[in-house]
Amino acid sequence: MRATSHGVGRLSTEPVEQGVEAMCRAAACDHPDIAVGLAVLGLTAVFLLAVGAVLARLDGAREALASEVSRTRAERDAFERFRRRVAALEPGELTHPTPMGAGTNVLAATTAAGAGDGGLAAAREAYRETVMATPHYEEEYQETLAENVAEEFSGAVAGALLEEGGALTPTLRATLASGAERAREERAEMLTTLETEESALSEAESTLAPAVEAGERTVERDLSYATYSDLVGEYERLEWHEDRVETLLTDRQGRIHDEEGERRYWFDYLYRSLSSPYPVLSAGAETLALIDDAKSTLTSAASQR
Repeated sequence: MRATSHGVGRLSTEPVEQGVEAMCRAAACDHPDIAVGLAVLGLTAVFLLAVGAVLARLDGAREALASEVSRTRAERDAFERFRRRVAALEPGELTHPTPMGAGTNVLAATTAAGAGDGGLAAAREAYRETVMATPHYEEEYQETLAENVAEEFSGAVAGALLEEGGALTPTLRATLASGAERAREERAEMLTTLETEESALSEAESTLAPAVEAGERTVERDLSYATYSDLVGEYERLEWHEDRVETLLTDRQGRIHDEEGERRYWFDYLYRSLSSPYPVLSAGAETLALIDDAKSTLTSAASQR
């Protein structure tokens, strides 16, 4: 019907008329008006159920996004705290255990062996109390300190941090501090991306919610007294909403393509708790289906004029 929507006389009623005849046969009635009423009532029930599903998709997306924002912000702040604590540590020199020969001063040997490790122990403790202490760490990562440091920094850094008899050398301290700053910046950049997605969801809702409401009003409205001109006007309003939804979906597909070109599987990760990694596309497709149903309701009413 979209290709013939620019003229009142082009509102095709053939599919509706066929549906009315089928409803009449099923209800064994001689009055098409009754069949139309039954069809509209049935469509209304299905439509209202679908309305809730459409808006629920956006609600679910917002919840998933809010959770990711909270986690990313916590990690950004944790790496910043770790950087500050490491930068405040006194570096040491690399030492090795003193051989315990005859006449060796045990206290001096123990002090020499442990002097360098004190800084490493403090750095490890700082990592546990900051990065590994985020509320979601166990659920999200389930990694040991060595595994997480290797992932966030490198295997070499993890080895140096956990080296027995090693020391927090100036080089290692600087590497940990710069690595923490890089990790913090990555989270800050991700937060910017998440904020952009938050805006995109708000814009999607500003388009989809009115479209859904417009369709809902159509199927709930008593059209028995509506004039043909009223029906045509309502039909054209639905098509206006339809155009906006289609534009939204086109823009959204472009954003998905661009975003996943930089971060592969980004939306799969972001919306992993949802039934679809593309909630806006799903909600938009359902909205178009709802609008189409509402337009069919109007066409059905127009066929009785």
